[in-house]
Amino acid sequence: MRRMQRSCVAIAMVGCLMLGGCAPRPALEGQALYETVRSASVFVLLDGRHQGSGFFATPDGLIVTSAHMVKGKPDGLEVVSPSCGRLRAERVALDLGHDLALLRAPRRAEPYPWLPIAGRAPAPACQVFLFGDPVFRHRLLLAGAVALAEPTYSYNPGVGGYIRVYYVAGTSPEGTSGGCWVDPAGRVVGLQSGFLNSPKAPAGIAMVAPPDAIGHLLATRVSREAATLGTRLDELWTQSAAFIARFPKGTEGVLTVVPEKDGPVARAGLTKESLITAIDGKPVAYLDDVMSAVRAKRPGDTVTLRVLDPGDKPARSVGVVLARLGG
Repeated sequence: MRRMQRSCVAIAMVGCLMLGGCAPRPALEGQALYETVRSASVFVLLDGRHQGSGFFATPDGLIVTSAHMVKGKPDGLEVVSPSCGRLRAERVALDLGHDLALLRAPRRAEPYPWLPIAGRAPAPACQVFLFGDPVFRHRLLLAGAVALAEPTYSYNPGVGGYIRVYYVAGTSPEGTSGGCWVDPAGRVVGLQSGFLNSPKAPAGIAMVAPPDAIGHLLATRVSREAATLGTRLDELWTQSAAFIARFPKGTEGVLTVVPEKDGPVARAGLTKESLITAIDGKPVAYLDDVMSAVRAKRPGDTVTLRVLDPGDKPARSVGVVLARLGG
């Protein structure tokens, strides 16, 4: 019994260590925050070329970065640290559904500088900071504020599908992908993945992988699969008035606007004008409604879509076998 109690205490201590502790941490002054985060941050090289940013998440050399930078080739990876120099790195695991990758630096006797992971994303309007190495620049600390703390889904072309993120209003220039977002206490509250675009320019909203996903990857240290429909999605009410008028008045749903060739929805006969109005019997109006249902499944599972096409065609039920994100 005592041995079991000691084991439980040890597990709890590791959990607190990885998730940033159970008690609030005091805020750091500007320079102290910068130096703390800088010492644990890296930029990532593939075959000697700059790919983006990352950070040490454990003292034994585990590094978290963005999956879209390293998913294609496991060899030729290096990281450059302001405190540890240039190091070769090994790819350990991927979580494409959150655009996360886990790398490992060489083992050494001295612990690496590292940053703790917060237990959850900060509340809306809280100030957070992105540390990264943009292209042609290095070691920048950029300020932002949480715009949406609850998880949502956003398309990431580097991954080739939707990833689960939250949104931060702030600058996230090219090359900061994989950089850590931290709170004023220096705890990692997310990982930079990409940014939203308007048709003409970046919208100034960063897509950030949440800390619960980072904690899961660090705890398991194994790759995590995610299911996909194999299509871009748009909510009906974002379309032109003329297109909306082709459906019965008051219709709500999500369009499969860009089906991948030979992807799940394309094989099931859906087109760019097909409207999903329900999934497994539950009505959907938002993109998140569809993606939450899909991500509750595993690759190879079947979902039943209620589909409506423009015009006078009747609604139909379609079974779709989900694929694995990333192929």
